Amino acid sequence: MSAGFDMELILSRPYLTRKQITRAQRNTIPDLRVYTQKKLQVLKYLSDLCVYMLLPRRTLETTIYYYDRYHLFNVFETEMVYPLATACLLLSCKQTETIKKLNEICITSFRVRKVPNVTTEMVEALRKRTLQLELRILEACSFDYRINNFLHIDECIVKAGKKISCSKEVCYTAWLIAYDVLKTDIMLVIPQHSIAVAVLKVAEDLLKTNNTAWNQDIYAELSTDIKSVSEAYFEVVNFYINMFDSCELRRNFVAPPSGPAPEITLKSFIDLKQEAGPEHGLDEVSNEMVDRDRLLAVDMHSQTVRERRHVLSRSLVIEEQKSLH
Repeated sequence: MSAGFDMELILSRPYLTRKQITRAQRNTIPDLRVYTQKKLQVLKYLSDLCVYMLLPRRTLETTIYYYDRYHLFNVFETEMVYPLATACLLLSCKQTETIKKLNEICITSFRVRKVPNVTTEMVEALRKRTLQLELRILEACSFDYRINNFLHIDECIVKAGKKISCSKEVCYTAWLIAYDVLKTDIMLVIPQHSIAVAVLKVAEDLLKTNNTAWNQDIYAELSTDIKSVSEAYFEVVNFYINMFDSCELRRNFVAPPSGPAPEITLKSFIDLKQEAGPEHGLDEVSNEMVDRDRLLAVDMHSQTVRERRHVLSRSLVIEEQKSLH
């Protein structure tokens, strides 16, 4: 924002396009390769933490959404990744109603990271830092509690799979793929139920079951559309093509007992991309609109802004504008 602004009114926009995300990250992530590498370490840390504390997948998924969202508007710092991840987990536990005490999370954090000689002072320092970061995470999300409230990828896989009569093998494979999806930032682009439909489609194509007629009627029945599903479909396929050696699907896939299944290899995903044809997905905004978008250049901690307000409805923004004239 311009330094002349004393007050900012920010409309919650939980989903952004690829261009918008790239533009926002240009301000906050100096080296995208370092960020991606650290994110994989953070995901491993959070996964171990959730297993240790018996937290469900939806809590982990919501934590990763907060982690990715934070770095759209806050500078990425390598030394902050674990305190930030811990703060995201605390907020996620509240959001998904899998409540854990902050002290318990902090103590378990040190155990999972195998930090020796943990003292009360170290736990207290992490506790204070976690509470400080929690407010910044909420600001990055515009205090929008609607996101991650009812939709979670793994639960949507089960519901959508039942609705269109997918086999257990397809749903299980989709569930494995859904974990690898957390290594991408697709949750910043489209809602979780559309991602769930996309991974079901990827799973069917991999297992070559072809039981579902993927058409507009099916997408409408699942409350999504072909553009959203295609956006996630190509995101998943491209992820496996680029990072197949580090994916969980390769390590955990088990052939269905009902019969022989094709071996899942890197070539499997290259073939899927070739069969799908040219990449397509959501409509993109123009470069001019991205450059003019004030949200993508906002400094959440600017000292020149005396007041910053977050709203959930566009009508409130319009009413505010009218009142100023």
